Amino acid sequence: MDPVKALTSDYDSTLGFIDKCDAHMFRIKNWALITTSTVVAYSISSGTEFVVLVNLVLIPAFLYLELIYKSFQDSAIEHTTDIAERIDRALSQDNTDDLVAGYEFGFGRKLKYPSLSRCMEIFRNKNRKHISNFYSFIVLFSIGAFIVGRYVA
Repeated sequence: MDPVKALTSDYDSTLGFIDKCDAHMFRIKNWALITTSTVVAYSISSGTEFVVLVNLVLIPAFLYLELIYKSFQDSAIEHTTDIAERIDRALSQDNTDDLVAGYEFGFGRKLKYPSLSRCMEIFRNKNRKHISNFYSFIVLFSIGAFIVGRYVA
């Protein structure tokens, strides 16, 4: 098989995986909003404001799940960057002998599994503040609901 065609095929499948990770992360965010809102609504409607504190357990769980998928996605993005550089090199040169030197087909071989330290590294990344901001606002909303339920009602 032509090396450029193999690289293109791998690139396409890896892009598909990146899209799947995006879809999963959006689903996780949706479930986080729905679940935490349901807990708040139940807590306020039943008059048991302490139930809202369940969100302080749920929110980190959803955050960690999203960071796991972000870790997978980052590995796939690194792989597509490598492939794109190889394809660019092939298109700019006639010699494609070293095009696949050191290359492993399929991003699964380069996948960095999401350890807690890797997830925390992603969480602390300044370019990923949108993730921490999203869950911070849910925490603030939950604490606010607790305060309203406890001291206002």
